[in-house]
Amino acid sequence: MDTTIIKVEHLKKSFGKQEVLKDVNFHIDKGEVISILGSSGSGKSTLLRCINLLENPDGGCIYFHDKDVKSLELNQYRSKVGMVFQSFNLFDNMNVLENCMIGQIKVLKRNKQEAKEKAMLYLEKVGMSDFASKPSTQLSGGQKQRVAIARALCMDPEVLLFDEPTSALDPEMVEEVLKVIQDLAKEGLTMAIVTHEMQFAKDVSKRIIFMDQGVIVEEGTPEEVFEHTKHDRTKAFLHRFKQ
Repeated sequence: MDTTIIKVEHLKKSFGKQEVLKDVNFHIDKGEVISILGSSGSGKSTLLRCINLLENPDGGCIYFHDKDVKSLELNQYRSKVGMVFQSFNLFDNMNVLENCMIGQIKVLKRNKQEAKEKAMLYLEKVGMSDFASKPSTQLSGGQKQRVAIARALCMDPEVLLFDEPTSALDPEMVEEVLKVIQDLAKEGLTMAIVTHEMQFAKDVSKRIIFMDQGVIVEEGTPEEVFEHTKHDRTKAFLHRFKQ
């Protein structure tokens, strides 16, 4: 039985003359947690943004359950392949509960009661149910990110993509967001996470991918990549994060 949910083949993406992704081949299997590591500008976030169709690839194909994503209805696809951003992207004119209901009502066509029940379920899961009626503008960064995760979960995604979910947070708030993601990993949610949190990546991932200059340089289990590094570029990158 094929457990691959997303398959990327020969993906290319340029911005002007800058080639950001060069012939990237990548897949996400059901139940996997993949951490994508690399320096700024290595193509990590662009890879996720292409998978979520926030960027249009210049070449190659992306498949969701063996269907070319270009043939799928965009909002329906994005409900199945959710994205959590480093800048939260909550709607400032809505409270916490409304932020978690709007997509369910508009895209999944749930009625308000169903959407509210689902929203409260996931706000409870991320420890934010007490803030349901609070304006999203009055939350801390860590609270906003937990609401953003709850909002994504409300859509019943098969895969969640996290684009540096802690990089905009104060250090003391990083832990609370990572804890939520770790709990989701334990429950078997399929995730691909762009992160600079090395210990977290080591602890939570089934597979580590290291990108540099638009290509995947190395991939393997956390032990293979961290303890038995094959490539000099990966070694140099990891060395910077070691004490």
